[in-house]
Amino acid sequence: ARLEQQFRYVDKALQDKQWLMGLRFSVADAYLYVMVRWAHALKLELDGLSALEAWFQRASQRPAVQAALKAEGIA
Repeated sequence: ARLEQQFRYVDKALQDKQWLMGLRFSVADAYLYVMVRWAHALKLELDGLSALEAWFQRASQRPAVQAALKAEGIA
């Protein structure tokens, strides 16, 4: 429940931003990407967090993210 609360906080923070720190992808985004992937794997309740989901889709499309997932054998 606490983690889901934190994801709701991040969703609100992303309402008017492309990335966590604004217009540039940062190490914070990379870390959040891992956390969201884990949350999906654990089936945490993330429904209704539209800004977070849109952010996750943007991050998933980054070539470096796709290359990393492929290198790890998880994509």
